[in-house]
Amino acid sequence: MKINPQKIRKVLVIGLSCLGDMVMASAALWNLRLYLPSAKFTVWVGPRALGAVSEDPLWDEIFVYDRGGEFAGLPGRIKACKLMRLGSYDLVIDLRSTLMPLFSGAIYAPLWGLRECLLPKSLHEAERTLQAMTSIGVPIRIRQLRFYIPQELKELIQAKYMDKLQGRKLVIFNPGANWPPKRWPVDNFVGLGVKLISKYNAVIGVIGYSDEEERLGKQVLSALDKNSALDLTGKLPLKELGALLESSSLFVTNDTGTLHIGSAVGVPMVGLYGPSSPERYGPWGTRHRIVAPSLPCAPCIGKKCLYGDFACISKIKVEEVFNACEELLH
Repeated sequence: MKINPQKIRKVLVIGLSCLGDMVMASAALWNLRLYLPSAKFTVWVGPRALGAVSEDPLWDEIFVYDRGGEFAGLPGRIKACKLMRLGSYDLVIDLRSTLMPLFSGAIYAPLWGLRECLLPKSLHEAERTLQAMTSIGVPIRIRQLRFYIPQELKELIQAKYMDKLQGRKLVIFNPGANWPPKRWPVDNFVGLGVKLISKYNAVIGVIGYSDEEERLGKQVLSALDKNSALDLTGKLPLKELGALLESSSLFVTNDTGTLHIGSAVGVPMVGLYGPSSPERYGPWGTRHRIVAPSLPCAPCIGKKCLYGDFACISKIKVEEVFNACEELLH
């Protein structure tokens, strides 16, 4: 199915639940907007992914689509279909690959899942969505992920942290992740921070959003020299984090949603991977290094652990990560 841009006035994108997934889809959606500049764009997005689209002029309307709450189960899906029909959309893109677009009444309701199933399983998520977009006739003009940050916020962030940094390199650590097997050990982050402070006089900023991630972040901070540690844990607004990452020298992170924000803003990055696939979920479009354990079973995508403990990421040595950091800092 190829879409005719002349027939499209209103577009609905049914977005994803996770922040990182939504950011990885942003390049494809950006190209769709460039192809249909006069259309009105609405996005439905899960509560946890809202930060990926908020304040972005790409969208004319943003609607929170909570499949765990108001739109849960079959009654929720029926309600969503009714809302779609009321919206009188000409094109419905469902990134969740459900059959709902068929009931939307839209002129164009491509089934995303049929397009994705023909692609290699190892293909990066950003590339998968771009290729699915080309299958409906959208030309690809840009391959960059998108995370919108207002210019005034960028300037505010520069001023806010100027005194702390005083011209020193800012390196941001993300020791957290929703799934514990994705977390490189805290002691290793501490060891890496000590090395970066000693050799580069770096300031180490540490982030962490959930209560557990905040606890891990504070453990790292407590073991570093206070003059070289910057506490960014807690509910740091995502836009502020994006602005801070954009101005940083380096980002060292586990496989989480903030990794993809780092890709979107272009910060040099070291990605740490254990059971998940860096090929499919790694950094995209920015200078980066991937560090993963040399094990024949990695990545396993968490289906089954041969050793029973999913401890593969702990096999990554501090020296390996430090060498990757040095390559990017140079």
